[in-house]
Amino acid sequence: MKEAELKTLLEGGKTLQLGGKGQGYTGTLALAADGTGNGSAQPDSGDKIVIKGKWRIEGNRFCRTWEGLDDGKEVCERWRLVAPNKVEVYNGKEMVGVNSW
Repeated sequence: MKEAELKTLLEGGKTLQLGGKGQGYTGTLALAADGTGNGSAQPDSGDKIVIKGKWRIEGNRFCRTWEGLDDGKEVCERWRLVAPNKVEVYNGKEMVGVNSW
């Protein structure tokens, strides 16, 4: 997605569904208009992962810093629209997830 598309989608806040059938995890993430996020994800096998921290849009990327994940470092992802309400999430060339709304 381009910067303008990301801003239109997220700047007012949005609740995302994370993963889904066949993805290996499910969850929900509420992104607030103030740049904070809060939610959780449940792997098919394993403990629930709490998601909390900050997000921002930088160019054509969704950048996030989640407490307790990625050693507290900012990760900037590219989102590729694959349906009117669904994106594939990429970190570099690796697809790392799916978000829908």
